[in-house]
Amino acid sequence: MWSLRLIFRKNKGFTLIEFLLSLGLTSIIILSLLSILDFSKKASIIGNETDELMLNGRYALEYIKKEVKSADMILPSGKIKGLNGVYQENVGFVIVTKEGQGKRFTTYYRKKDGGLYRISGLVTKDEYPSYTALQGHNEVCEYIESINDTRLDQENKIIYLELKLQSNSGQELDFKTNIFIRCPIDY
Repeated sequence: MWSLRLIFRKNKGFTLIEFLLSLGLTSIIILSLLSILDFSKKASIIGNETDELMLNGRYALEYIKKEVKSADMILPSGKIKGLNGVYQENVGFVIVTKEGQGKRFTTYYRKKDGGLYRISGLVTKDEYPSYTALQGHNEVCEYIESINDTRLDQENKIIYLELKLQSNSGQELDFKTNIFIRCPIDY
């Protein structure tokens, strides 16, 4: 008859094969969990970057659309002396809003160092501003890769606004909208 005392005296520990087998199985389970954790972390980072790009792109489009819709006049960027030469990466149009006391508020957008910047200033009502008169700068959005496809269609009174955004990891998103201009365009 078998007694428990004899079984426990005989089996005092694991054999080498049992130990190696349990070590191997534990390693496989831990490595599987670590790879799942790494995949989840990378997916979370990509999701956060996508959200950040979408937030920046949508904000920039809505910000520009709001200013264009409230404009009193739109000027092609070629009307502003020196603008296209100094700031080659601009959106191609200038937004003019009336202010009081014979002044006009002018605004344009340009790409600089991966951001979309809004530049504005006050000029007298009867003159076109020089690019040096536009002094106020603020960044509207980050991660701008290109604004080259943005253009003003003077004939049809439409602004084709296209922004290409790229995250630090290389993920890209394109934003496009058409803005119908209700105010006059100075040719």
